[in-house]
Amino acid sequence: MSTPLRGTEAFYRLVRNTLFVIYRVLFGFRHYGSEKVPEPNDTRGVILAPNHVSHLDPPVTGISLKRRVTYLAKDYLFKHWFVGWILRGIGAYPIKSDSVNDFRSIRDLIRILKQGECVTVFPEGTRSENGEFREPEAGLGFLALKSGAWVVPAYIGGTFEALPKGAEKIKRCLVDVHYGTPFLPVEIKDLPSGEEGYLKVVQRIMAEIKEIKAGLRQQTP
Repeated sequence: MSTPLRGTEAFYRLVRNTLFVIYRVLFGFRHYGSEKVPEPNDTRGVILAPNHVSHLDPPVTGISLKRRVTYLAKDYLFKHWFVGWILRGIGAYPIKSDSVNDFRSIRDLIRILKQGECVTVFPEGTRSENGEFREPEAGLGFLALKSGAWVVPAYIGGTFEALPKGAEKIKRCLVDVHYGTPFLPVEIKDLPSGEEGYLKVVQRIMAEIKEIKAGLRQQTP
């Protein structure tokens, strides 16, 4: 049985467009390479895999793309009446706080991706406390290989300066996202089996995110 997405298209577009305006006004938001993200497909989904340093990161992928993006959200967030209402309205998918052991959620996510949906998953799992890259978690590698989905590495810049972990106020600064080249983990040759293979996939994703950031630094005069 397929897993239906929650929420409505109209509500998702309303939230998406509202956030786009807010990000443009507050942060001068820009996106680059969004045309690289594969178009909707009935059989192969897309995993957007950006770095994660701030609560401001999740909306970035949705507001930079025309196609609908499904988000993962910790299950406790759905208990807050307003936040839960928004998350349900946009079709966010609840996962347990300890997502590593949330096998049911992973199984459902694989089904969603096999329906051709686009899902945002942070390779690092949680926010970086100092703005530096964290070690990636193998779960994304498992999800990518089992679903056969495209993976699109992406680098989000400026959100750590705007709202780092623990900050109480948002600072106005430039926020942007740069998408890398999509690839299919299932087509990687000589990939080890099991946990080692999952780690190889997420390590490649993180390496490409770092390359995007390094390339941006070289372009800066």
